[in-house]
Amino acid sequence: MEEISFLSQTLAVLFLLIISSFTYILSKRINFPYTVLLVIVWLLLIPISHIPIFSFIDDFQLTPNLLFYVLLPVLLFEASYNMNYRQLIMNWKTIAWLSIFWLIISWALIALWLFYLFPFVGLHIPFMVCLLFWVLISATDPVAVLSIFKSLWAPRRLTIIFEGESLFNDGTAVAMFLVVLWLIIDWGNIWASTFLDGTLKFASMVWGWIIFWWFTGFLFSKILWYIKNNEEAEIVITMLLAHITFIFAELITEKFPFLPISWVIATVIASIVIWNYGRYKITPRVEIHMHKFWEFFAFISNSLVFILMWLILSDLDINFSEFIIPLFVAILVVMISRIISVYIPVWINNFFKIEDHIPNSWSILLSWWSLRWALALMMVLLIPWVGDVGYEKILLFQQTVWWNYDYSIKDFLLVLTIWCIMFTLFIKAPTTPIIMRRLWIDRLHKLEEFEYEEWKILSNLKIIQKLNLSFKKAYLTQNEYDELKDKYSEKLNHAVKKMKKVLEEKWADPKTLIRRALSLHALWIEKQYLKELFLYNEIDEKNFKYILRKIEKQIERLESSHEQLSSISNKKNDYDIFTRCVVHIYKRTSTDLDSYIRNRTRLIITRKVIKELRILAEIDFWFDKSLFDEIIELYAFFNKQADEKRIKIFTNHKATINAVESRLVNKSLLKLEEKTIKDLYHKEIITPKLYFKFMDEIEKEMYSDVKKMA
Repeated sequence: MEEISFLSQTLAVLFLLIISSFTYILSKRINFPYTVLLVIVWLLLIPISHIPIFSFIDDFQLTPNLLFYVLLPVLLFEASYNMNYRQLIMNWKTIAWLSIFWLIISWALIALWLFYLFPFVGLHIPFMVCLLFWVLISATDPVAVLSIFKSLWAPRRLTIIFEGESLFNDGTAVAMFLVVLWLIIDWGNIWASTFLDGTLKFASMVWGWIIFWWFTGFLFSKILWYIKNNEEAEIVITMLLAHITFIFAELITEKFPFLPISWVIATVIASIVIWNYGRYKITPRVEIHMHKFWEFFAFISNSLVFILMWLILSDLDINFSEFIIPLFVAILVVMISRIISVYIPVWINNFFKIEDHIPNSWSILLSWWSLRWALALMMVLLIPWVGDVGYEKILLFQQTVWWNYDYSIKDFLLVLTIWCIMFTLFIKAPTTPIIMRRLWIDRLHKLEEFEYEEWKILSNLKIIQKLNLSFKKAYLTQNEYDELKDKYSEKLNHAVKKMKKVLEEKWADPKTLIRRALSLHALWIEKQYLKELFLYNEIDEKNFKYILRKIEKQIERLESSHEQLSSISNKKNDYDIFTRCVVHIYKRTSTDLDSYIRNRTRLIITRKVIKELRILAEIDFWFDKSLFDEIIELYAFFNKQADEKRIKIFTNHKATINAVESRLVNKSLLKLEEKTIKDLYHKEIITPKLYFKFMDEIEKEMYSDVKKMA
């Protein structure tokens, strides 16, 4: 019988995952949010499951523990994996204001208003239950909105503000939920000191162990470095980081209840560290697979969470019609609270100029989105149920507060939470893109418009060059070549005319904009070749990150409408606090060899920039060519400066530098060898077996001294 039950559960999982996959494909075809469409499908499956042939669907049992300890870490890790800590630091005041005001105002409005409004609709809900609902509904979910943002080109700063606020709210919501649940469970033994104890527990969960979990991220980053070039192991390490951090935080909280830790905050911090500090320790060719792995894992996790919600809905023995008015009241109160908690901190920020101005259109979107999803549902499931530890105390609390309803407190909160999620998915998610378009939030700003037209010109030029090469090699007939060349030549001419029109119509001072765009282009070339040198181990990680920070700082200056620095600066106001500490430590540990490697690297990448800019200068972009000359002249200065410093160090340390140069020249030859092998493989001169054998040998030699450089 057990075997049949296991087979039926397996069949149910496979069937539901197949349904999820086809739903995802359909959502892409009809351009409809996947999560919303999936809910519709699950609701249709409820009556279908009562048909005998599909009755096996009900055999599937997805336990809350499986969701909480296996799937939630995945969703948290994936949501914060690509978050740039520098962008977070640049906007930390806005994020903090939004989070703090949401915490205060939502408590004052949601918990108190519902406590006083519910009796008017026939419900007498204890204040502690209203407080628990406030905590549940405070958790926002960035995953759904971020996918919309990516497709609609939302401004980067708006995205980072939303991500930061959502993740901070998630951490504080879980911490507050555990404190409030603990107060409910110990309701019979509440004293004045209990609330102080609860406050201390909340502070410990939110702040007490941030440094420790930051260290955990660094530790796993080091492990990634030492197992470099082992693709499968590297992916597993990141998965272990997400789950070990989460579970270890839970174990510490269980064993040392006087010093609890928020597993949400722990997992988020570890994810941010592994992305910002550890990603360059990952073998470069694995990085793409890493992203795909986490996207896939998050897709499966989200789909399974939907399955859980569908199962819960189908099992609840509650008359939902009784909750229509209370649900409407709850949703309205939450929406009003959100609007107030957004507009007050945004007004304070703009009036006192605490950080860069936040447009009113952003405030509207920030007020509207506040999406609720997986975390809120999982927190409800943490409330003890029949057979769980603490269930008797929940029953005692219900008796103490005169809970006289046929359903339990947990069922009541499940109904409210699930229907708030439904409102989010069916109303907020589909309308968010519409609001963004109506408010013009998705439009390109000036610099992006210029870059868009610039890249259209460059892409069409590259296609034409490729067509010419293909025709010379007789891959195309004369008719095919003429037809394709005419097509892309027309596209090129159209792009050039569009750029000219954009420059003439939209900007009074186009030279400043063009200069910024070309400077950004040059910096991205620098970054590209710097990563290539790091990939081939021609620069060690410490010096790589030092130069990378300089480039990223320059990019941030230009994107913030400042001029590019004409020299390498180390002024305090050029860096955030964290980077200042890193630079200070680096200076104390820096050697003449480090200086030589940095200047050698700058010499190479500035030479590459000059070469590519000269090629671009030959293209007719319909603006003054002297602007190219300005940027080329600046990089010629950088190049000369780096070369002079390199020669000076070489003169003083000839023996040491010669040994280093010998190793670096060998890396360059290995790079050439790799490119030759790839070319032979693509031309099918060597077999796949020989290709992989060659590549393994090259990579082994390429990273033979990688541990010495760590």
